Amino acid sequence: MGRIWLARYTKLLASVTFLLIIAGGLVTSTKSGLSVPDWPLSYGKLVPPMVGGIRYEHTHRMIASLVGTMTLVLALWLGFKEPRRWVRWVGIAAFGAVVLQGILGGLTVLYLLPAPISIFHACLAQTFFVLIVSIAFFNSREWFTQISGISSDLSDLKQPLWMLITLVYLQLILGATLRHTVNQQVAISHIVNGFFVLISSIVVVMRVLHHHEHEKRILYPTLFLGILTLFQMALGMGAFIYIFMLGETIQPQAGKIFFVTAHQTLGALVLATGAFLLLRVYRKEISI
Repeated sequence: MGRIWLARYTKLLASVTFLLIIAGGLVTSTKSGLSVPDWPLSYGKLVPPMVGGIRYEHTHRMIASLVGTMTLVLALWLGFKEPRRWVRWVGIAAFGAVVLQGILGGLTVLYLLPAPISIFHACLAQTFFVLIVSIAFFNSREWFTQISGISSDLSDLKQPLWMLITLVYLQLILGATLRHTVNQQVAISHIVNGFFVLISSIVVVMRVLHHHEHEKRILYPTLFLGILTLFQMALGMGAFIYIFMLGETIQPQAGKIFFVTAHQTLGALVLATGAFLLLRVYRKEISI
């Protein structure tokens, strides 16, 4: 029974973390990062007037506080109840990441959005999301039954999946740098690497379709990953048009907010899906 509730809790935490990534993207897209000039309080209060950019920034802080508290509970839960030492260490790493993420968030406010800290903050957020998704998988019912669920050798998928995840993470770094610097050279690198990500995703999909089409637990997330990548390319084009081809207005346009935020959020989902698929491939080789 305890294992069931832990599995449910980790899935809930993963969902709230994904919500936090959306909230963080909205803060940047609406240029609300300095709407609240102090930290950790907001205008010296726990709940400031929720007007203008304050509602985006403070909502982001509230969700972040919830994620931090839930991660502390998860780390303690794993520490006292989890028999697998390596899973306990992943829980500790997740808690360390969320603490560092909170500190970085505070520094971005206190030092007026310095680009290096903001970029690190964005990258760490999605890294933390992958850690929580991984912990959720480690505690799922599937983790303890999957050995009998996949019959064929999946070693041929390891290299292309590692390549895909590496390219996606590089794309994450470039995207975060672009969001916080709006540098045209970075934009070009981001676009070029996006095509490499697309090609790498196609390689993974084609290999699965040709050699592992009967392994449903591999086939379905692979197809989902391919669809996500295509949507991500489309959103990236929309974001590029709004940022570099359409003139700035006093207030960010609704379309720009949607495309930029959705592009960032879907990028996190692509990274997490790739990591999840890789864990399924390695499942047979990892001790329960």
